[in-house]
Amino acid sequence: MVEKLTIGKVARRSGVPVETIRFYEAEGVIPPPARTEAGYRIYTPMDIRRLLLVRRARLMGLALPEVKTLTDQAFLSECADFADQLLERIATQRTEIDRRMQELLALRTELDALEHRVRYDQTRARPGKMVATCAFCPLLDEEGGETR
Repeated sequence: MVEKLTIGKVARRSGVPVETIRFYEAEGVIPPPARTEAGYRIYTPMDIRRLLLVRRARLMGLALPEVKTLTDQAFLSECADFADQLLERIATQRTEIDRRMQELLALRTELDALEHRVRYDQTRARPGKMVATCAFCPLLDEEGGETR
């Protein structure tokens, strides 16, 4: 006989909070579980495996639609085929991470230059002048104005 588990037990065993399990069910990421006559959710060890996969896919940075697709594929595929799909997804995620890291490095360089300019302009700004009229703000003025 298949072990029947409450949502609390499933949460503890999978490491996925109860609220998140309900959310995944509502979003269609996991199928709705069986219910008792009283309406309580009843899960099986297979549901725990599915939630473990969902949790790990989220840790890989996958969006919910991608997680759903990956999970559905996993439970319909042979192990070797799924491994190929997973390796492809890992390579795609690495590429995306590399792209985002380059964007963040460019942003950091831009912020460093802006900080340098703000500190320099701050020493040259005249007291009492408003940003709207003095061309002080480096976010508004490309090179800064002369009316300081």
